Amino acid sequence: MTQPAAPRRAHPRESGFDSVDAALIRALQEDGRASIHDLAETLDISRDAASLRLRRLIEQEGVRVVAALDPHFAGHHVLTHAAVTVDGPLRPVADRIAAMPNSVFVSLTSGSMPLVFESRHRDSAELHEVLDAVRAIPGVRSLLVTTYVDVLSGFFVADRRSPATIDELDTELIRLLQRDGRMSFRALGDAVHLSPSSVRARVNRLVEAGVIRISAITSGQLTRSRIAIGLGISVRGDAAPVREFLLRSPDVDFAARTHGRFDYVATLEGPSAAHLLRATEELRSLPSVSAIESWAHYDIVKENYERAIERAVGGNSGWRGAEG
Repeated sequence: MTQPAAPRRAHPRESGFDSVDAALIRALQEDGRASIHDLAETLDISRDAASLRLRRLIEQEGVRVVAALDPHFAGHHVLTHAAVTVDGPLRPVADRIAAMPNSVFVSLTSGSMPLVFESRHRDSAELHEVLDAVRAIPGVRSLLVTTYVDVLSGFFVADRRSPATIDELDTELIRLLQRDGRMSFRALGDAVHLSPSSVRARVNRLVEAGVIRISAITSGQLTRSRIAIGLGISVRGDAAPVREFLLRSPDVDFAARTHGRFDYVATLEGPSAAHLLRATEELRSLPSVSAIESWAHYDIVKENYERAIERAVGGNSGWRGAEG
């Protein structure tokens, strides 16, 4: 059954993030459950100031702190990026793709293929079913698909993986943390009828095993002082320098080694076009880079990793994660 598309983000705001906001978001991307005390110390501000800024980012600026399953634990072994050529208006096509449960990210962009989406699949057969469904949407002229082989960085990528068994209580905790990754251990305990200490132990085990990662999502909230571009990178010779750049650059929000149209796909975020141009030029200067294709993200129609997760855990009495 087709599920409705996730609620869209608010239209881009005239206000943006200042340097303290940016530092706070980076801290939450490292540890979405960091305490107000730790956040205040990291930012060298008072606890009240850290609390107020965090509340504003969540309530007014569209920042979300949520949990996501590592794709392999969710049973998604084929991850793809697709660019679409459309005849006529983009929005109806984007809305149809966003309504598909396999899609996790849909964006209207610049360039000759002005709609991109990311999707997750159990296997190649499911991927082809989804691609056939996209091609059947009125207005879709063509699409080019790139498969993620190795995700280097991104919101949903765990730092490590180990075998883990998930029971009903773990599944319910994951669902709750998908909605609010900073929900207190006491509130989580009340919801699943466990003590806060028992919940803490379960959540820590899920994080340490790489089953979930709790982090901040920001890319859907584009502002005049915070923009995002996508990069398709082609490589010649040794690819290691490109990989190292994507892993170390503070401007890289997402990066993956790929097969298909490009050798790497990445998303860069920054406060201005000039800032992102400098980062792109630094990447372009590497001898290993033969070509870079770029596209600006104009409107994030969907960014929702929870729906794909629910297909993996919903209704299960327990399942064993695959070893990475």
